[in-house]
Amino acid sequence: MRELLLPFSLIYAAGVALRNWLFDIGIRKVHTVGVPVISVGNLSAGGVGKTPFVELLARRLTAEGRKVAIVSRGYKREGTGTVVVSNGRVVCADADLAGDEPAQLAEKLKGVVVIVDERRVSGAQYAIRQFGADLILLDDGFQHRSIHRDLDIVLLSAAEGSLAEHLLPAGDRREPFRSLRRANLIVLSHCADEMQFHRLAERIRTRIDKPVMGVRVKARAVRRATTKFSIDLNGVKAKRVVAFSGIGSPGSFEETLRLLELQVDEHLKFADHHRYEPEDLKLIEEAAHRAGADYLVTTEKDLARLRGSSAKAGDFLQRNPIYFVEIEEEIVAGGQHLTEALEKFQKSP
Repeated sequence: MRELLLPFSLIYAAGVALRNWLFDIGIRKVHTVGVPVISVGNLSAGGVGKTPFVELLARRLTAEGRKVAIVSRGYKREGTGTVVVSNGRVVCADADLAGDEPAQLAEKLKGVVVIVDERRVSGAQYAIRQFGADLILLDDGFQHRSIHRDLDIVLLSAAEGSLAEHLLPAGDRREPFRSLRRANLIVLSHCADEMQFHRLAERIRTRIDKPVMGVRVKARAVRRATTKFSIDLNGVKAKRVVAFSGIGSPGSFEETLRLLELQVDEHLKFADHHRYEPEDLKLIEEAAHRAGADYLVTTEKDLARLRGSSAKAGDFLQRNPIYFVEIEEEIVAGGQHLTEALEKFQKSP
């Protein structure tokens, strides 16, 4: 049915092309902020695994001595303007005020400042001025061209399918494939193994001459939602669970649960960035009771939204055996390209 929207995709494509051309010829201004900027973005809407990759970069750069600040627009947050999600020591805003992904990053990354601002230049300047950030990590920044970046990393999901996928609204692409010419490094996410990576990387290289690396997410821990205590991964095998998620790639979550050898009786799928209402929580509880599930299991992003939600969500977390899967990014192949790209950001001893 989305093919019926193709005429609108052509209009959208014309708008994207015009906007990029205005930046290319200098009519639309690109601002520098005085410190290095690394952008992590994508071509398609949602579900490519940007958040765990941003986390990987933040941990790596922090370990190398950089004072990192993550700057994001805070998708689907309440309000506007500059909001400090984390000052590097404590979390200062929940998912309602910050958006689920910044809230998740703030919770996991100690020593990293997290700022949301729809005007990324303002957010970056605030992080530098108030917190002494010496490197900005721009989350979801590929299309946000008004801020100069020193390294442009673009994620492309291995599951996206055709390289010639339609643009919005007939497809999920924000920009055409040729826009990858602006990138410095292409990251294939959700790679099943090296064989799949090399097959897809070769297809990309026939179209775009850019370095390509591959990553996938893996479960780092399974934790109780209320206490964050982890449980033995061997102990969850064959447990009956009902899963629920509101993310861009529910299939990747299902694959993670499969690798944990959980028995998933039902997976309730909500829209990406879904805000849970009381009726949703009732639906989830009814599914768990119907299945006789040992646990309810969800994602880190969903838990961030539940924690930032109403008191009813707090009661829901307290009265049910709810666990979340903590994930981390794992490099499948091509890691040397990332190492080479980050060399110029290493601080002198």
